Amino acid sequence: MASFVLAADDAGGFSGADPALELARHISVLNGADPSTVDGKISDQKALDLALANLDKIISLAGEKSAERETVEGVLNVVCFLFQRVLENNTAPAEASNLVDAFLKKVTADTQHASIRLKMMASIYNILGGNGTARYSTLMAIIEYASSAGKAELALVAPQCAAIDIMVSEWGSDLAQTRQLYTAIYTAASKHGNTADAHAFRIKFLKSFQGQSATPDALAQACIAVGEVLGNPNVFQFDDYVELDAIKALKNDSANANVHALLELFSCSDLKAFIEFYSKNEAVLKKLELNKEACVLKMRLLTLCSLANRQVSISYSEIAACLEVDEAEVESWAIKAMQAKLMDGRLDQMERTLVVNHCAARLFSQAQWATMRSREPASASLSVFSSACVSASVSTSDCVCVCVC
Repeated sequence: MASFVLAADDAGGFSGADPALELARHISVLNGADPSTVDGKISDQKALDLALANLDKIISLAGEKSAERETVEGVLNVVCFLFQRVLENNTAPAEASNLVDAFLKKVTADTQHASIRLKMMASIYNILGGNGTARYSTLMAIIEYASSAGKAELALVAPQCAAIDIMVSEWGSDLAQTRQLYTAIYTAASKHGNTADAHAFRIKFLKSFQGQSATPDALAQACIAVGEVLGNPNVFQFDDYVELDAIKALKNDSANANVHALLELFSCSDLKAFIEFYSKNEAVLKKLELNKEACVLKMRLLTLCSLANRQVSISYSEIAACLEVDEAEVESWAIKAMQAKLMDGRLDQMERTLVVNHCAARLFSQAQWATMRSREPASASLSVFSSACVSASVSTSDCVCVCVC
């Protein structure tokens, strides 16, 4: 980004030390007027108002050439600088919030040159410092604007969302505000096909209902989350999902009880149970946008895991029967399970058996973790060590950046 430099310019550019006056003169030239007619004692507020009234015209001059963009960004830096000075003279929280809202409303009114507008909003966010309320509003505006502008624009701000929990803690945002922010992020990510971020922030939203009654919106998002995880070909353990209170609430909701039943089935049942469920509840898979063939593939691997957790040596014939495939296909299914890191073992082709060295547990609940900690003294140290690692990995980020190449 170009630095703000107030330098002499015969064409009506910056030529003095008063940014308010020079900005007003610059805008006067853009409008074809005589810059000398500008009031030499123009206030920061009036210069800022003038800049906002002509903001679209200023930004429109950012062409394809880097020099043109640098010139525009330099002007906008001065606008942000004046905004900071005006803000400092409006110390009352309500006045500051009104000023920020009015500024953001103007900046987000158009998606022309969206990346430049996003940079401007990022500058405003950083100027706000410890004003948590205004920073919350600004980040919300950044996310919603980036989403409306397009996928590329959303990608510019997405990395900042990784620190969102630290941010809301620093701002002192309440639970309702935090949920609104999570909703804005997963809605934007879903809109532009970023399924990983959409799912991650949907889960954050659902976790906020731990120990609380699930709202209708929470139940709706719980259903979507279940569909996403069951449809993900790389996820085979569902401990975190079955422990969420918002997902547990589906069980007692007549409209969504079968969604919960399907999750339980994937958590600890087998292919035969899935086939029976599907014969009676095909509409549930359609509701969750799940493909039957993909579900069958996943359930075959999970069924094989169940067998491997019960036996060290499993015959090809037993595997074939449980997976409902020909014996000739058993080896390929065992290899798939090992490639997915669901188990470790070897195929004894002479004895026609699968010899299991290790297999991942299908489900390991929080209650089981608690039991293990009570029985294994060393596990308590492991828990403390894990918590310490998490604490050590957290660092407070105080700024928002929008990087444009």
